[in-house]
Amino acid sequence: MKTKQVVQIQGKPVPISNLDKVLWPEAGITKADLLDYYARLYPFLEQHWKGRALTVTRYPHGVNGDFFYQKNVPQGAPSWVQVCVIDDVHYIVADDLGTIIWLANSGVIEFHPSTYLASRPDAPTYAIIDLDPTAPQGFKEAVQVAKYARELLEKLGLRGYPKLSGATGLHIYLPLERCYDFQISSELVRQIGLALKEKYPAQITLERLVKNRRGVYVDYLQNSPGKTIVGVYSPRPTAAATVSTPVGWSDLDHYQPEDFTIRTVPQWVAERGDLFSGVLIPQSLEHLVFSR
Repeated sequence: MKTKQVVQIQGKPVPISNLDKVLWPEAGITKADLLDYYARLYPFLEQHWKGRALTVTRYPHGVNGDFFYQKNVPQGAPSWVQVCVIDDVHYIVADDLGTIIWLANSGVIEFHPSTYLASRPDAPTYAIIDLDPTAPQGFKEAVQVAKYARELLEKLGLRGYPKLSGATGLHIYLPLERCYDFQISSELVRQIGLALKEKYPAQITLERLVKNRRGVYVDYLQNSPGKTIVGVYSPRPTAAATVSTPVGWSDLDHYQPEDFTIRTVPQWVAERGDLFSGVLIPQSLEHLVFSR
């Protein structure tokens, strides 16, 4: 049944419609469930998304239908939606819950906030170690490489915070002071990848061509300008409606990606708090030779 209404969210009139539309058929999750998820998680995700340029993935007919990426603000966007212009792209800025609900209502499943704040697009606030296992490798192998990465980070005097990608991969975020550019953040992760590959050559690769990869791919190129990665607490278009969720290091041995879904993550966060809060605390790279 097609229904339309306007709801007030933090003083913004947000049009919503078709709340009974099924977006995840296998999990039986509707648009209403998705909007409720964002309303419940917003107090946690706000500090990680606010002020960042958004790239989104829209699934107008649910996760089993066609999809497309969107960077430019679409025609007909509410006048209160904040927009920033970076390299001639008119990005939506994740500035309030109303914007998130409006986008989710339009079929957005995945949110990819920029690694920088829109006010300073030349300075990433974190670097990301993106661990992508190559079949037949999977989540188990990605976890093992994440542990290797943690050991190396500790030796380098750096803090890293893991989150599950929502698929088979893992992301480790390294908070940065806002005085480093993308060349430095990308080189940091490349050097980490090279060091890991030298020590564990059978398990780790930096090979860009998928057909030539073996093991877990350390994708340092995710730290290039214009690249995006699924945001913390963003749902994924998987059959189980998994969510890209932060976890503690000790949790990696006890959970699988399927444990974190739109239905389970609100309770997980209510019990454990925001395990990604450390990403908001900058760290210096000045003690590393390559950063100079």
